[in-house]
Amino acid sequence: MERHAAKIALRGKIVGMSESGMLADDIAGQVGVHRSTVYRWLNRWEEEGDVTDHHGRGARRKTTAEQDRQLRLYIDNYPFSNAEEAERHLQLDVSTETISTRLKEMGYRHRSPTVKPKLTERHKQLRLDFAQRFPDQDLDYWGRVVFSDEKTFSSTTHGRLRCWKPNNTRYLT
Repeated sequence: MERHAAKIALRGKIVGMSESGMLADDIAGQVGVHRSTVYRWLNRWEEEGDVTDHHGRGARRKTTAEQDRQLRLYIDNYPFSNAEEAERHLQLDVSTETISTRLKEMGYRHRSPTVKPKLTERHKQLRLDFAQRFPDQDLDYWGRVVFSDEKTFSSTTHGRLRCWKPNNTRYLT
């Protein structure tokens, strides 16, 4: 909201500078915008007496608030689905690009999932036993150690697995 208020304030400054007798070229140089921008806002002020944004521009929204809510619920329950599956399941008459756009508006991104196996008490004990066998090793040595339970290998060729996850939730289950 602060950015919007700053835009409106800049437009008001342009009008004020013009009314004080400054030329459009000088105003453009002083406020750091193109001359055509100065003319646009001065014309708007002259015609409408207003420098706020016009609303209602662009295409009409294709999904309703209820459809957006259903989409969020579906993705929360089936994060490994894709936009096409969501469209088919929810029977939405929109493109897959629209579904992806809605999910991005909600803060979701289609990412590779983080695979993090849960360490059991046995795993932890085995790691501790291993570390205690080498008490005199430095950090350089431990930087080269790879525990085999830290990497997942797959022999299938189904391609890369993707999931919809909200931002900053990579390691949350």
